[in-house]
Amino acid sequence: MNTTLPRLSPRLITTREAAELLHVSPRTIVKWIDNDAIPYLRLPQAGKRQEYRIPLAALLKSLGGNYDLAAELRALDAASLEAGVTDEGVLAALDELDEPTS
Repeated sequence: MNTTLPRLSPRLITTREAAELLHVSPRTIVKWIDNDAIPYLRLPQAGKRQEYRIPLAALLKSLGGNYDLAAELRALDAASLEAGVTDEGVLAALDELDEPTS
């Protein structure tokens, strides 16, 4: 069973996921949010810490430069779909690597 959301829904990522994608710290992402430099959604606050979600497509559109990261991500996504790679398949393969051999 594939747990990813349908392709028609917007892909929302956490500040940590955005930081990993762009190879910056999560604090840098929060600073960009504080300065309205990138698009974001503020989640209802349940405790002391504010949580955000970032629309992936809008984040990619907000980036400048001459490199099309969105196109590369679309190509990788299409290749994984064509190969039949699912989130569960990757997790199962990683679990197999962690199992001790007898």
